[in-house]
Amino acid sequence: MKKSLRFQLSFSSALLVLLTVCIIALSAHFSIQRQFDQYIMERQAAHAASLAESIISQYDVQQDSWNLDYLHGFGMYALSDGYIMKVYDTSGASVWDAENHDMTLCHGIMESIWTRMHQQKPDTNVSLITDTINLSMDDGMVIGHVDVQYYSPNYSRESDFGFLEALDHLLIFAAIASLVIAIVLGLWMARRIAKPLSDATQAAREISSGHYDTRIPPHSGSAELTTLTSAVNQMAQDLESQEERKRRLTTDVAHELRTPITNISSYLEAMAEGIWEPTPERLTECHQEAQRIAGIVGQLEALHRSEDQSVHVTKSAIQLRSLCESVASTFARPLEERNIKCEIEGEDLILQTDGDKLRQILINLLSNAIKYSPDGTDITISLRQSKNNAQIRVADQGIGIPPAEQALIFERFYRTDLSRSRETGGAGIGLAITKALTEQLGGTISVESQVNKGSVFTVTFPL
Repeated sequence: MKKSLRFQLSFSSALLVLLTVCIIALSAHFSIQRQFDQYIMERQAAHAASLAESIISQYDVQQDSWNLDYLHGFGMYALSDGYIMKVYDTSGASVWDAENHDMTLCHGIMESIWTRMHQQKPDTNVSLITDTINLSMDDGMVIGHVDVQYYSPNYSRESDFGFLEALDHLLIFAAIASLVIAIVLGLWMARRIAKPLSDATQAAREISSGHYDTRIPPHSGSAELTTLTSAVNQMAQDLESQEERKRRLTTDVAHELRTPITNISSYLEAMAEGIWEPTPERLTECHQEAQRIAGIVGQLEALHRSEDQSVHVTKSAIQLRSLCESVASTFARPLEERNIKCEIEGEDLILQTDGDKLRQILINLLSNAIKYSPDGTDITISLRQSKNNAQIRVADQGIGIPPAEQALIFERFYRTDLSRSRETGGAGIGLAITKALTEQLGGTISVESQVNKGSVFTVTFPL
């Protein structure tokens, strides 16, 4: 069974923190253990040196003798702390020896220390140390030496064990507290990350079911999640817009087809009932209405062909100026009837491309320019070279396109509100065909327009 992202993030963060804290705790434990052992050993060595200082004070220089009673009491006191002392004079003769005095007691005390250390600190490497310390007077005269034997490190104080035990408890508490904090923070962070993803998943399901009005509420998470949320919302908005344009297309196509079909039906019905005679004029009118229907169907077929990516592109050297002049000549009659002047200016560029498709692009752009231009205005076709690109610009002085709609006019089935007149008509397919053909040839198309001041369509191809 697959785990949720929230669980995986929480578990991963908790596991990562746990491993990190364990590594830090173990490292701190062993490091502090070594340093504390070193401290204990240095403390024992310092205590052994202080014992030697106390022994020196019991030597009588004038009589060249030792206070044996004091050495005995002092040596037994040191033995109770785990220090076995052996005092020798300058000749090496034994002055006082704790083992000679009571070997059983010495062995018992040392064995007790060994046992206690291995019971409470079994991981400690306890060894028997012998420090030989010269006994020197203040004037530098050597009066002998003392051997001090002791187990090191020897945690002779309960506070020594208590310190290490408290430290271990502190490390364990820190590990548990860090783990709890990591789990809480992990759950919180996982929720911040998983919630937008869950919302995006739910929104995608609803969008796929046709609910294009679905939107994801904004989140204050990471930049990537914000981008994802915006992308899903933009996708829903685009799909909603496309769905609206499709519904609009249905209305537009139905409107365009209803009139000629109604006219044909009424003509045929009148002639069939004998009300009208089937004169050539009336049959011609029926034929013209049928041609209008065929034109709409032809546009839909042309759109399908232009969007077919498997269509082969046949390239050849095309003189752009000659092609533009040829296209303009095909519109000579409507230009003359509406007193619109079409000028071609710029360089005579040669482009390696598909001439038929480029011709159709120019026909669509020039047809639109004429359709939406007032009588007596000018249309200019400009040819320019920019770096390694060839540009064809078709500028008119027509009704223009509102700024909010300029990004939509190349979408299928879209028509601006300014173009919704009976005279211009159309189903909003011409510019979609133009864009598809341009992209087939490896080019781009853009528009600059102002309402009631005209539009400039620019088609760019790599040379």
